[in-house]
Amino acid sequence: MTAAAQVLLDVSPRSLARPLDYAVPSHLAGRVAVGTPVLVPLGSRIAVGYVVSLGPPSVDEGLRDLVEVLGEPLFDGVRWSSAQWIADEYACRPIEALRLFLPPGSTPKAVKEGDAWRLKRPTVSAATERIVELVLHDFQPPANAHRQRAVVAALQNGPLRVAELRAAIGDVDAAIRALQRHGVVVVTERRRWRSASAGLVREDRLHELTEAQQAAVAAIRDAAPGSVVLLDGVTGSGKTEVYMRAVDAVLREGKQAIVLVPEISLTPQTVGRFRARFGPRLAVLHSRLSDGERYDQWQMVASGEARLVIGARSALFAPVQDLGLIVIDEEHEPSYKQSSEPRYHARDVARRIAERHGAVLVLGSATPSIESLHAAEAGESTVVVLPERATGAAMPAVNVVDMTREFADGNRSMFSRALQSALDDVLGRRGKAVLFINRRGFASFVLCRECGFVPHCPSCSVSLTYHEDRGSLVCHHCGHSEALPSLCPRCRSPYLRRFGTGTQRVEAEISARWPDAPVIRMDADTTARKDGHESVLRRFEESPYGVLVGTQMIAKGLDYPEVELVGVVDADTGMHLPDFRATERTYQLLMQVSGRAGRGSRPGMVVVQTYWPDHPAIRAVVSGDRSELVARELEQRRELGYPPFGRLARVLVASPSRTTAESAAADIAADLTAVIPADWLLLGPTEPAIARLKGLFRRHIVLKAPPRAPLGRVIWTLLAERTPPDGTRIAVDVDPLEML
Repeated sequence: MTAAAQVLLDVSPRSLARPLDYAVPSHLAGRVAVGTPVLVPLGSRIAVGYVVSLGPPSVDEGLRDLVEVLGEPLFDGVRWSSAQWIADEYACRPIEALRLFLPPGSTPKAVKEGDAWRLKRPTVSAATERIVELVLHDFQPPANAHRQRAVVAALQNGPLRVAELRAAIGDVDAAIRALQRHGVVVVTERRRWRSASAGLVREDRLHELTEAQQAAVAAIRDAAPGSVVLLDGVTGSGKTEVYMRAVDAVLREGKQAIVLVPEISLTPQTVGRFRARFGPRLAVLHSRLSDGERYDQWQMVASGEARLVIGARSALFAPVQDLGLIVIDEEHEPSYKQSSEPRYHARDVARRIAERHGAVLVLGSATPSIESLHAAEAGESTVVVLPERATGAAMPAVNVVDMTREFADGNRSMFSRALQSALDDVLGRRGKAVLFINRRGFASFVLCRECGFVPHCPSCSVSLTYHEDRGSLVCHHCGHSEALPSLCPRCRSPYLRRFGTGTQRVEAEISARWPDAPVIRMDADTTARKDGHESVLRRFEESPYGVLVGTQMIAKGLDYPEVELVGVVDADTGMHLPDFRATERTYQLLMQVSGRAGRGSRPGMVVVQTYWPDHPAIRAVVSGDRSELVARELEQRRELGYPPFGRLARVLVASPSRTTAESAAADIAADLTAVIPADWLLLGPTEPAIARLKGLFRRHIVLKAPPRAPLGRVIWTLLAERTPPDGTRIAVDVDPLEML
């Protein structure tokens, strides 16, 4: 019987989403394995695919032959199994899930030139460097051969890269060639690893562990393969030190480890600490790297050069050979949920990968998610608590300011008197402070005071944000930008007022009130360029004193002992969103940002400005006790069937035509109603909170189902053969974290 390969095609149609059988011709038999990229015939054209299994064909005759093998295997059966699970769980095409595990920039393409097909290989390739070594140490070049003499002198202490010689001496190519002819030097070529980032390297040494940290390290060490440990530690309790001890133990066993952080902004600091402890042979993976850097970091892991991987959620799919540990720091963070297909959650995928590899999964947070806390109560994970800061420092005092009273007492400033006084005190003695504001820009919207007109994005149903540095109105969803009008476009009134507070406005106010204090702003605008996060954090770290003004990216995991004061300019942002997680997220955000204060020798202070001082999230932050909030949230979710007591899925339909969006959504809802079990609930179709985005009208359908219900499989089966109307997009989000 002819040997057959099951090939997953790298093509778009959903009808071709499942693997197809191809015969393996005899001249390719020894080169085909699971993970091998291949060229195959598809109709009248050639397509690229990946072998996902080998075995007897589904039919005895009529199979077409593989055309060519394109390279070595890029994944194994375990990774393909994980990709299948992701596709099934999150209702996406298997090729989309498999791409998570492939080398960056590795996908080859078949292009047609005339009547012939040609393979277009990826542009990313390995980088090399030339090494020059001196072999005749007593050779003396002619007196007038100055560069040859300089090269020989430089090489007396050992081999050097040509780039290093060039930087020290100048153009050395001719001198090296002359020395080669005389047999004085030899030049070899080796692989050069394009470095990601050096990180914010600080001196790191082994710290004496607290009793709680020792217990945490022991719990991770003794955990069964494939199990989960929830590390529930207050901010500053030394969770990173526990991670590093656990990683060290795994590396000593000859295994590999992956450490995930929720934000790229945290990667430089985390990489710096781990490099200081474990040396340079660790890989860094995140979206801000160049294609070449990502390619090299991936290859470092695949080759075994790097045994530790650090990065954002994509680092989870690095090609580790013997995985022993996965750490997810700040596991509660919504950034672990992918916003584009495949819309996976890194925490849930990590649990699956840890089971497959027999690795231990560590989830760490000062504010664990409701889902993780409930799973721990159900016995699905081991909980280890770090109740105190590792340095013995007290948690910062939290001062809640009722801004309604401030306004009633005549204070029209964005800063309460308590926050002004605290800033005066800290900056007066040249200390450091952090001010948190949950939106970027100068003003959240502009309003005409005569007719009430608010400028909106022409493509999205949202108001435009004013940016002072550009003097323009910007949509934070699609990027549309327009000049701020001098007169109201509706009534021609000159009275256009800017409402709301953004990071730019806070920065301007700080500079006006404390003109001598350095102000460093950290938001999506200031960190947009490559290495932007690292640059901003380095400025703050190297500044002798000053204020860091930022959005959510400063609230997570940053460790600066010099920070004495944290000011939350507006705690209410997010409280009133149409989201059942709004209270939980508000608490997590406020608790996390508060934890940036008082990590050093000086006591910390937190000033929280709010118009709702009795909100449950505010009360929990002040008391430092979340038990009442968690119990209340769990009871409400149990009654409503929300996670963790049920599963949700969202089907979003978007079209340039409102009518098409409505009809397509209605058709999908009707078909789903006919196939879902009786204990599932379908809601909609309805308009989401943002009814129009990037020029597309939107409708969504929400499914509620019991825990562990196969939502993804049911939705995919229904949509796999459906062809959307022209210009219409259908997106499926299983276990969504937002419904906007």
